[in-house]
Amino acid sequence: MQQEELEEKVTMLEELIQGFIQRLTIVETEMPDFLKTFLSQYKETLDRIASRIETANKRYDDKKIQQQIDELKDVVSRVPKVIGVKNSHHFGAWSNSLIIGVVVAFVVTAGSFGAALYLHHQNDRLNEEAYNFWLVRAMYPKTADAIITELHNDPNAFIAKAEKAIEKQQAIAAAKAIADQADKDQKAARDNLKKVSSAK
Repeated sequence: MQQEELEEKVTMLEELIQGFIQRLTIVETEMPDFLKTFLSQYKETLDRIASRIETANKRYDDKKIQQQIDELKDVVSRVPKVIGVKNSHHFGAWSNSLIIGVVVAFVVTAGSFGAALYLHHQNDRLNEEAYNFWLVRAMYPKTADAIITELHNDPNAFIAKAEKAIEKQQAIAAAKAIADQADKDQKAARDNLKKVSSAK
């Protein structure tokens, strides 16, 4: 069974090869004729193209083109490679005054801005002090009257007394802050000691 299939395949291959050989012989015999007819049909066109190429080549003179290229090379070789340029700038009288004016304007603006910020801060502080004194007047009118009377009688002594009282209050507040910090440190040390002793 297999041998019959193989023989069939071999015969089919032989037939295919025979057909292919016939076609190749047809192509080999008919191709030169085709090329001859193609060349005979387009001979005039090819001749016209060749004549135009020749006239185009004759129109441009090779010697003249080469001469122009040589002249251009000569001009390029004579051009200097580096061209030195001197550049200088100076300020005129008007530009000196303009620069001085701008610097002065900047300094004045900066000084004015700084003074405005300082005065604004001082104004806020004075407003806060005035508001505090207004509260004292409203809540404790006798104390406020006593302050006003003392200020009228002997302002320098009263201001010195007030400054000493403020310094004393600030010292008490600082000492209290130190004591509070010491208490916190002592408590932290005790907590740390308890943790260490409980870890054993």
